[in-house]
Amino acid sequence: MSLPSTYRRSESSMLEHQTWRDQGFEPAETSLANMMKSQGLVQKFKVTHLLSYLGRLNPIPIGVSKNDAVWLFDNVAFRGPNGTWQAEFVTAVFDARVSTKFVEIVGDIAEKVGLSKGDKQEKTIEQRITPFLMEVLPGRRVDIKFGESTALRLGPGGRNGVSSDLKKLPDSAAGTVVKSAAEVPSGAGGLLEMNTFYTEPKGWAVISDVDDTIKITQTSDPVGILRSTFVAEPTPIAGMPELYWQIKDMVTPSAPWFYLSASPYNLYPFLRNFTHRYYPRGQLILRDASWMTIPGLLSNLTLGTQKYKVDRMKKLYEWLPKKKMICIGDSTQSDPEAYGEMYRKHPEWIKLILIRKVTDIAAVGTETKNAPKRFEEAFKGVPREAWHVFEDPAECRERIQRRVPFTTPPSATALSTAAERFMMSSEGAAAKRQKSNKDVPYSLTYWPEIPGRGEFIRLALEEAGAEYVDTAKTEGGIDEVMAHIKGEKPDDDTNPPIFAPPILKHGDLVISQTPNILLYLGPRLGLVPGVEEDPDALYKVNELALTALDGLSNEPHDCHHPIASELYYEDQKEEAKRKAEHYVKTRLPKFLGYFERVLNSKASGEGPYLYAGKLSYADLVLFQCLDGLKFMFPKAMAKLEKEGKHSKLFELYDAVKQRPKLKEYLEGPRRQKYSSGLYRYYEEFDIEG
Repeated sequence: MSLPSTYRRSESSMLEHQTWRDQGFEPAETSLANMMKSQGLVQKFKVTHLLSYLGRLNPIPIGVSKNDAVWLFDNVAFRGPNGTWQAEFVTAVFDARVSTKFVEIVGDIAEKVGLSKGDKQEKTIEQRITPFLMEVLPGRRVDIKFGESTALRLGPGGRNGVSSDLKKLPDSAAGTVVKSAAEVPSGAGGLLEMNTFYTEPKGWAVISDVDDTIKITQTSDPVGILRSTFVAEPTPIAGMPELYWQIKDMVTPSAPWFYLSASPYNLYPFLRNFTHRYYPRGQLILRDASWMTIPGLLSNLTLGTQKYKVDRMKKLYEWLPKKKMICIGDSTQSDPEAYGEMYRKHPEWIKLILIRKVTDIAAVGTETKNAPKRFEEAFKGVPREAWHVFEDPAECRERIQRRVPFTTPPSATALSTAAERFMMSSEGAAAKRQKSNKDVPYSLTYWPEIPGRGEFIRLALEEAGAEYVDTAKTEGGIDEVMAHIKGEKPDDDTNPPIFAPPILKHGDLVISQTPNILLYLGPRLGLVPGVEEDPDALYKVNELALTALDGLSNEPHDCHHPIASELYYEDQKEEAKRKAEHYVKTRLPKFLGYFERVLNSKASGEGPYLYAGKLSYADLVLFQCLDGLKFMFPKAMAKLEKEGKHSKLFELYDAVKQRPKLKEYLEGPRRQKYSSGLYRYYEEFDIEG
């Protein structure tokens, strides 16, 4: 099969060069400003640069100084041939002082993407372009502390400032995430922490492209690349975050994810933040070519990608030869050819290839790249059931379930959680009455025009895409609330009277109290881990939700009604001001600090969420609390966010806010504005704390 593989690689190269020529990449690249290194720095590090040709054999490596920036890259630990744990540690060291041509480069990029001089988006360009303008420092060694006590020395780096070291690691259980920190002098900056994810030799793993597979990049257009990289808000491909979290649920949280991108290492912080926000966390594998050149970004993303990706996948195969791989890419680059080549080399390793057909880019050559003949050639010798080209991510789930024998899919695990098993084990009418969300839509009853506690329930239903009726949005919604408060509903022999909304009706079941409703919905909507995965997860998630509701919902409500709920605010204004000041200065930081500890704990897992690395209804509760607090105490919340002591907490807030279904809901007309509910704005409350 080697000859056909070589042929297909040449075909891939022809497509790349055709795109390069037809889309005007060469003139775009040559017109970009080349970065010139400071003459002083060249002289200062002349000997270092000469010795950098020796790489790890460099006889006089240099330590990190206070003027340097160090990057540590997340990685995956695997068992070597002798059964010991090991991982490849990649580091990069720069001079934190940027190129002298900083202003010129920013202006050049702004002009290329059509911005006028002085446009406010130049600030975004300045932030994102900085990693391209820092001088790489060859020959540096980096000391890190792995976990609590293991010391590792990495490097020295080669000519591109990057070092790669295969290190033996202490024993740990598969699925464990261990944090490491660089030990550097005071003043040194960069990405000084990293995560190592332990994975077992067998089981599943995912290899995914980034640009135009999970992130809109427009790799067929040079201006599109520059705009999406340096100016635009990074945007996920519609439907891909949902697909990836579904896959993660299917292959269990202990499956590693590898994001294999042709982007240069300069974009690591940018892409890491993006993947952490929208997708399961994993190891980013990026190209180490073309450091210190903005023009090199274009060639990196568009030329030689098949050879590069095959080379990196060979390394992954050496690490994890017994894994079963799902490979996901797109049609703009050489993903079909790269995955096809690897399948022919190791058919027992790759179990499924999914290729997104990119049709939303109006570029010359798109028709050729999306032609059936191209895919048939790329996957010659690969069984038809092992590869699939898609436009809608939703169609992939059925393909995945058909191709690989996963555990029960998320939609079916609802009836397998601890709470569900308890209910289904009951005999008689109660067990028969509990109807699944497939049988009948939910009905939520809450006060019209007040988001209040009903919003916690709405977020869960919206995230799950559940069918439900919101009586607050229907004619006579207030009558529905009052009928329950007066005891007119429910009128049967199985449901006790309701004290107050929110109220959930599902089939014949009628229940109230926010945490109780969430406890019921969580397993049914897939907002807690399944019982096979974690039998006690429901109670742990509920514990976190209850804590958030106590300290970040109930207590803020008491700020504007500290004496009695029945009294008007004006009747207790002085007491309310005193209560709010104490809350902002004491109670609020205490609860935010607690949740920051939770997110830094091992139990949080590898995602931006509170428990086990996946979204749960506790995350939705916490999001709504934070959102309400931002409305109620804008100055205090802005100050707390700016201080940086709760970075993971606000990362969770952003991650939930950007989930596709919730984003649509939050920006749409169904989301009610804050008014006289739990979270209220009073000018006298708006203090910094």
